[in-house]
Amino acid sequence: MIINRFNFKSPPRISPFAPEWDYFLAESPIENIDYQKIANFFLNKEQELLKLPTTIRDGIVDGYTGLGENSLTSRYSEYNVFQFENELDELIKLRKEIFSRYCGLLHLLGVKRDKVWYQSWCNIVRKGEQMKPHLHNVSPYCYLGAHVSIQCDNTSTVYINPINQINDPEIYDSPNQVGKLTIFQQNIPHYTTEHKSDKERITIAFDFYIDEDYNQRDDNSKKNILLFDTGEINDN
Repeated sequence: MIINRFNFKSPPRISPFAPEWDYFLAESPIENIDYQKIANFFLNKEQELLKLPTTIRDGIVDGYTGLGENSLTSRYSEYNVFQFENELDELIKLRKEIFSRYCGLLHLLGVKRDKVWYQSWCNIVRKGEQMKPHLHNVSPYCYLGAHVSIQCDNTSTVYINPINQINDPEIYDSPNQVGKLTIFQQNIPHYTTEHKSDKERITIAFDFYIDEDYNQRDDNSKKNILLFDTGEINDN
């Protein structure tokens, strides 16, 4: 069930050289999940996960978020949140709800379902911290990213029109709410407002990969990427 769909959309083109764009994101609440259990689980698991190596891409350890190497975000490819389903049943319920909304979004957009894989990680942001502007993918394989708020207090995720980022950026400010799922095109830059609460801001984030992207990766890159959608219409 998609509650809100937002588009960065260009007006009709007049000049033959004028740019055209139509970028979207979609939001939906996920209810009947014990988010406090999930929050406590990852707060308790944080020190264990921090022992994993950092993900270094282009010399950057934290995906350009600015959270630094002492963060779960900097280990985003070294584990997958849903590898812990056997430790916490709420994660199974959450994954199924996300899958349902993903399928609903593709149906709404008229996009054919195909085999899709996913990486998922946890972000824990503390008082005085924020995620700097970053994006997930601009390659020919660019697909969808997502995140769901697990614990939050008066923060927003701010999305930037990819083609209008400099002089007078066009933004969409999305207040974080516990249980809100946002699915967005991976090429949309986004950041968070400063976290000012003593209670940690916790989100679970995703990158979804089409099968062609998964298949061209090496074994090390694939190690924590799980199958999300077989593409079969009757798949549950």
